[in-house]
Amino acid sequence: MAEVVELSITPIGGSPGVYKVEVRGSGFIPNQTVYWRLRGEDLGHEDFISAPSGGGVVGPDGTVFFTDSAIGANLNEDWGGQDEIFADVYYTYPGAFHHKSNTIKRNF
Repeated sequence: MAEVVELSITPIGGSPGVYKVEVRGSGFIPNQTVYWRLRGEDLGHEDFISAPSGGGVVGPDGTVFFTDSAIGANLNEDWGGQDEIFADVYYTYPGAFHHKSNTIKRNF
């Protein structure tokens, strides 16, 4: 089964400019450690977004779930334009692949 990653970014009510970030994945190798980070998708390059990021152990069923909060300033990777954010989930062993989520397109 191929790895699938889904990203959602939603405003946190009562906290202007703060967002809930959820990263869900399936099809990963059970009991292995994976890490995640957010990236900005731009033509020709991908921006690194410093926070949030994290990691954890894949469940016995091959799924992962991470949640954190982010401030809009960190997600604003295209100053003056629409931001395109995706999650990158990856193993750290040599030769491991990175698994890209859907892309969230909005102004943060």
